[in-house]
Amino acid sequence: MVDRFSFDGTPEIGMKSGAKVIQADANRSIARNIGLEHCSSKAVLFVDSDMVISSGVLEDCIAGLEEHEALVIPEVSIGHGFWATCKAMERKTNQGDSLIEAPRCFRRSALLSLGGYNPSLEAGEDWDLSIRAKRGNLVVGRIESTILHDYGDSVLITTLRKKYNYGKSMQRYFKSHARTTIRQLNPVRRILLPGLKGVISDPVHGFGLIFLKTAEFTAAGAGSLTVVLKRSRQSSPSNL
Repeated sequence: MVDRFSFDGTPEIGMKSGAKVIQADANRSIARNIGLEHCSSKAVLFVDSDMVISSGVLEDCIAGLEEHEALVIPEVSIGHGFWATCKAMERKTNQGDSLIEAPRCFRRSALLSLGGYNPSLEAGEDWDLSIRAKRGNLVVGRIESTILHDYGDSVLITTLRKKYNYGKSMQRYFKSHARTTIRQLNPVRRILLPGLKGVISDPVHGFGLIFLKTAEFTAAGAGSLTVVLKRSRQSSPSNL
């Protein structure tokens, strides 16, 4: 368990459960690499703090890695409130989309051969690793068991603040994978189509999803623009 000096009792719970706890002030890409470096198993499965492993995941991963070097694990969103239901609808529409889903379980040797996660990426790190896995000709499979992504009592302003921060670091991913990023972040693909699919079965949350994704894209764009303007000011000559 790699913990960023949390105050919610996570380290204590981990130690009582028999986990090796490492504390580091690091982004999640670096944190995952720290865990990769310190583990001794032949396989690794990365689980974030807001995720719950459903029954069958570990067994399916063990079986899947017999034939594959990396595995995609479908995610199902859970939580309370209107926006959490919208996120669950989005996650359901993205299942099976190879541009959106990314491997989360690996043979340790295969992941080490890729150099682990890109430590400079705070956003898009899963997509970056997925692209490098394909370029490295890793055999990628997919299991049926799911990971539950718990959004809790989802609050819109909290979600938009997170997307704003992601936007500030997304440019580093875009520079490395411009063509793929354009396809992944196509508004029609990410906003309109999922929303319209949702409207058919649940009009209220379907239109809510369209609003939510539009707001998320706007927040991320504002974060990205902030970085561009900051760099522009730093590179421009001082006014005399």
